[in-house]
Amino acid sequence: MSHFSRIKTSITNVEVLQKTLQDLKFECSIGKSQLKDSNGNLEYVDIVAKKNNKNIIGFLWNRTEYIFISDFGLWQDYQNMYPENIIEKILQQYAINSIIRSSNTEGFKTIEKQKLTNGSIKLVLQRWS
Repeated sequence: MSHFSRIKTSITNVEVLQKTLQDLKFECSIGKSQLKDSNGNLEYVDIVAKKNNKNIIGFLWNRTEYIFISDFGLWQDYQNMYPENIIEKILQQYAINSIIRSSNTEGFKTIEKQKLTNGSIKLVLQRWS
């Protein structure tokens, strides 16, 4: 029996996802690859995120969005990362990167990015006419 968890996301942009994973200190590989769970079962994915040369997260494109795939049992090796929080961190960083990218396209420049005590992020953008 597979130990993979699958979580539907609203992630649609591969470039923003790749930047997000790099921001969170993952090595990222785009292209067909596979994840292996703790039982040796394989799952084919389109994007792999690695830590310590181990494939620990995958993303599968379903023609609408990316599905997050991971075996949370493999996370015991990463004491400073908790599987239940990592998807939240990925989605938050993805949202920040999407806003910055869209804003830059519209002529805005990021002036300040600050993490608040409640865990939210404050972005200050500026555009001169």
